[in-house]
Amino acid sequence: MARFVPGLASGLLGFALLLQPRDALPHPVALPIEGAKLMLKTQQGASKQRVRFIAKDQSPALALGHDPAQSSTWLLLRGYGTNGGSTGKIELDPSKWKTLGRDENVRGYRYSDKAGTRGGVRKIIWKRGSISISAGGANWPWSPQGPQDWMGVYFGIEDETVCADFGGEIKRNEAGVFRSKRAPAPADCPEAVCGNGVVELGEVCDDGNLVEDDGCTRECVEGTCVASTYNSTYEAIQDVVFDQGGCTNTLCHGAEPGQGQLNLDPNVAYQNLIEVPATATAHDRVVPGAPRDSELWIRLAKAADPNGIEDPVAGMPFGAPALPDDLIEAVRLWIGAGAPETGTVTGTEDKLSACLPEVTPISITPLPPPDPNEGMQLVMPGYDLLAQTEVETCFATYYDIRDQVPARFMDPNREFFYMDNSITRQDPHSHHMILMHSGIDDQLANDPSFGTWTCVGGSLDGQECDPLDTASCDDGSCRSQVGPNIACIGFGPPGGATGASTVGRLGGSGNGQLSLIPGEGYFTRVRTTGIVYWNSHAFNTTSYDHFMAARTNLIFTDDLQFELVQFQYANHIYDAAGQLPFTKATYCRDYVVPQGRRMISLSSHTHQRGEVFWILDPADEQIYINYTYDDPLTKVFDPPLAFDSPSTAGRTLTYCATYNNGVAPDGSPDPSSVRKRSVTPQNAALCYPLGCTEGQIGAPCNGPTDHASCDSSPGAGDGLCDACTITAGVSTEDEMFVLLGSYYYP
Repeated sequence: MARFVPGLASGLLGFALLLQPRDALPHPVALPIEGAKLMLKTQQGASKQRVRFIAKDQSPALALGHDPAQSSTWLLLRGYGTNGGSTGKIELDPSKWKTLGRDENVRGYRYSDKAGTRGGVRKIIWKRGSISISAGGANWPWSPQGPQDWMGVYFGIEDETVCADFGGEIKRNEAGVFRSKRAPAPADCPEAVCGNGVVELGEVCDDGNLVEDDGCTRECVEGTCVASTYNSTYEAIQDVVFDQGGCTNTLCHGAEPGQGQLNLDPNVAYQNLIEVPATATAHDRVVPGAPRDSELWIRLAKAADPNGIEDPVAGMPFGAPALPDDLIEAVRLWIGAGAPETGTVTGTEDKLSACLPEVTPISITPLPPPDPNEGMQLVMPGYDLLAQTEVETCFATYYDIRDQVPARFMDPNREFFYMDNSITRQDPHSHHMILMHSGIDDQLANDPSFGTWTCVGGSLDGQECDPLDTASCDDGSCRSQVGPNIACIGFGPPGGATGASTVGRLGGSGNGQLSLIPGEGYFTRVRTTGIVYWNSHAFNTTSYDHFMAARTNLIFTDDLQFELVQFQYANHIYDAAGQLPFTKATYCRDYVVPQGRRMISLSSHTHQRGEVFWILDPADEQIYINYTYDDPLTKVFDPPLAFDSPSTAGRTLTYCATYNNGVAPDGSPDPSSVRKRSVTPQNAALCYPLGCTEGQIGAPCNGPTDHASCDSSPGAGDGLCDACTITAGVSTEDEMFVLLGSYYYP
């Protein structure tokens, strides 16, 4: 299964996407597509190499959701088998992309580079639903050394990757030549793609290049490293960036007091950087987990790309050429991973041209709690994240701060407090962590669905506790039972919040730190007591176990000009219920936005058979699309969408979703994805099967005992009547169809 990472934002969280780079809130999506043609001819010498890839009629996977001139794009081809190999990650030049059509009617994008300066890629035509790629020449990086078992093509833009597999209809397959046509879409993109520059489960390393002596081979295993050796990423940054980059000369930052009161001498540099306020800006010099909030990275990046960094600070080094992009990227990766003083940060070895120790888990510097008169901190009870594993969990805790919040930040009844900022910091091994107020009554804390509540940490670690007694664990935390769970769906008593919805959201981040400051006068109303859910999705690609930790600060406000309201429109929540097994169907409904509303964000909620969800504005232009039910994108609008039209037609959003109840990519019945009676969870009702999942797969049957109708031949006894219609309910096996978002009134 490809890895998906949540887009967290809504309401206050929605502003995260306005204030943070995309890498601060990762939301990778892997989209399998059909391939029409793949041709490689590399056997006649470097200058005559030719490569061609075509995909057609692949909407919505090849939607025009990003402008490649403003985004990172890349290409990778990989051969599999004994003679397998890879091009490595070919990062395309943003300046070579041009828009086809006008701004109001974009038809697609063209990449043109006759010299093929980036990996031999000469031309790409990308239109809605189709893409063609032409490459070759001396800069093409790879030639097959023999027949391939199959070949994969991977094209990425920002956080989305499309993948095509060619291995069925192969026309020619030998050293230097591969030709294949009509490749069906794979069921899923590979969990790990060696060469894409991302370390995934099962890989020791992945630097995205083909260099064999930089410590990571092209097969993503540890290799020989021929470079300067350092004890940590930070030690390498001190030498390669600060010392060799000229930062530590005596006229700059090499002695006390140093320009801007910053001394980067190796003996004092680290303590002078980490969470130390800058003298000329409102930033800290380095904020663990947050490159965009760190003056060090901002100034280095500003020098390299003055127009790409909106912050008005001057670039550094001042009066000298900007540092190479790889070094600036190494600093960004280091800060994003928590800016550790020791240890190796994944991906920095190659950027720094350094030999570094084996990667081990990183524990981020804990987020300092706010002044009690200004805010509160919620600490996630940590859990063990085993080596080479990926987990998604859900668990509950309880808080009561009625006696802690200053009166001016609460309503007169002490039922709510007002928040204008949320800051989350967690260890850099996370896909996401979402913190949400459950919305259920406090007295339901003892509901059996939570399991046994136990103390985590402190002197009473492991003992049972009373969740409503905040002192019952002394210096530890009282936590519900922990178990695998996607987005907290079906967790706890019915009616609670989920990570796939936006209602009740208090905080969270994709990785590292996320700080949300929506602007003057905006606020969110939060209950002063409550059961909160922690949805943590984390991974550990190292060979060592780790204790996963996270903290969220909620900052109070009494500037109550614009209340940010989260909404969910569920009038058609169960429209997909009753959809027959082994079918795919699309449902569309309208939502009339109340006049005067300013829409800040839109999101969606389906369960696992919701294949794609999209929203059209009143002019029938697509303004939102999402492919991941458990990780729904939240689209933030800046400026907010204004709905002032006196007519309902001018304020109507159309939202649609396609539900797949057991149809494989090639159109055949897929018993692995259909709603089945045999896998009904405890919190869902048994369904009535109408289709066969064994024997004559896809054939009709009638009821849970009618297996004979499914036999491959009369009396064979190999049939199973188990496939049901889509059902309505709250479990992951049931379905929902809900529009979500956040807004305010001016």
